[in-house]
Amino acid sequence: MDRIQKILVPVDFSERSANGLQYAASLAQGTKAELIVMHVFGKDEENSFIDSLAAFEGWPIPPKGLTRIPVDRLLRERSLDLYNFIQKTVGKQGTLRIRRIVAMGNPVKEILGVAKEERIDLIVLALRKKSLFSYLMARGALLKMVWRFPCPVLLTPPISNYWSKPAQPLVSWQI
Repeated sequence: MDRIQKILVPVDFSERSANGLQYAASLAQGTKAELIVMHVFGKDEENSFIDSLAAFEGWPIPPKGLTRIPVDRLLRERSLDLYNFIQKTVGKQGTLRIRRIVAMGNPVKEILGVAKEERIDLIVLALRKKSLFSYLMARGALLKMVWRFPCPVLLTPPISNYWSKPAQPLVSWQI
C-alpha cells in the first residue's frame, strides 16, 4: 500500500464516534483520501423503541417478529441522521470527499463486508472504554474483530472527563 485512498469510519452518533470521525476527516484531508462514513444499526434497536411508544400511546402492539416501521423508512431516517451528524462533527468539508453508507445488521459483519468490497485502505475505530487494557481484556473482543479486517485499523483514544483534549491515536496493523 503506497498511499491511503479510502478511509472507513464507523459511527454510532456518540461523542466517541464523533472523535473518531474528526480523526478520520483530518487524516483524509491530509492524504486526499475518500472518507467513507458508515452507520450500522440492528432491527431490534428500532423495534424496542416502537414497542415502548405503542405501549405509551395505547396502540395495540403487533405480534413479535413483525416489522413495525418499513425498512426503507428506517434507512431513510438513519441516512438523514448520519448526514446531520457529519455536518455537525466535520462542518465545512472543503475538498474532503465524503461518502455515506447506512446498513442494517450485525455491525462487525457489515463493516467487514464494506471493507472488503470497497477495498478500504484504513479503518478508524473509536474506543469505547477508558483504557485500551480494559478493552483488550474483555475476552479479546477488540483483537478478534481487528484481526478479521483486511486492512490496518487506527484506534482513536476514548474521550474521558479526565482529559481536556483527545490524546494521540493508537495504531494496530496486521503482520
